[in-house]
Amino acid sequence: MDVELLQALRTVIKEEIEPVKKDLDNVKHGLDNVKHGLDNVKQELLVEIKQVKQQITKDISTSLSQYSKNLKEYVDNKTEVLNKRVYKLEVEMERISQQ
Repeated sequence: MDVELLQALRTVIKEEIEPVKKDLDNVKHGLDNVKHGLDNVKQELLVEIKQVKQQITKDISTSLSQYSKNLKEYVDNKTEVLNKRVYKLEVEMERISQQ
């Protein structure tokens, strides 16, 4: 009787454990899918980060180039104004020296 009882218990336990095993397999499969999805998201984010870095580099370069151009124009304008003043002074000095 003990052997029959043990056999019956084993059968009941086996029947109860089978759905749990299937559920665990489903959970494992689901986790594998999540991991795969996260890997895809990671790759997409890395690509997007690279593109943003390239765009920022390009924007900084463009801004520095424009700043340099503006600075050059400013210096050129100030130089031109100064040269006109110097020329006027030289002309005036020449006129005074000839008197």
